[in-house]
Amino acid sequence: MPIYEYRCSKCGFVSEYFVKLDDWHLLGRKCKKCGSRKTKKIVSAFSSSVERTYTETLNELKQMGNVQFVPRYTPPWGEGPPPGGCPYEKLEQEEKKKAEDQKKDGSTPP
Repeated sequence: MPIYEYRCSKCGFVSEYFVKLDDWHLLGRKCKKCGSRKTKKIVSAFSSSVERTYTETLNELKQMGNVQFVPRYTPPWGEGPPPGGCPYEKLEQEEKKKAEDQKKDGSTPP
């Protein structure tokens, strides 16, 4: 059953009602605050509770046509390490190599 919202013309209060498909009223709905029948159906927000991953949602939307998406945050190099490998791993390898070279030469680090 859908939920409809009605705004009272007298006091401005917004009331919600469950409405059956075959249910209709000759008079307006009764305001829950002041009891007036001078109410008008208003456009209201709705929500859905479908649980999908971000990728599934994008794939479904892409099937509907050519749509440009702005991704959330992605690193400039995409997923995984940047091209050429992780810079921190390279620094560690260089430091290890320098330490090994210094041990071979017998010199002490500065």
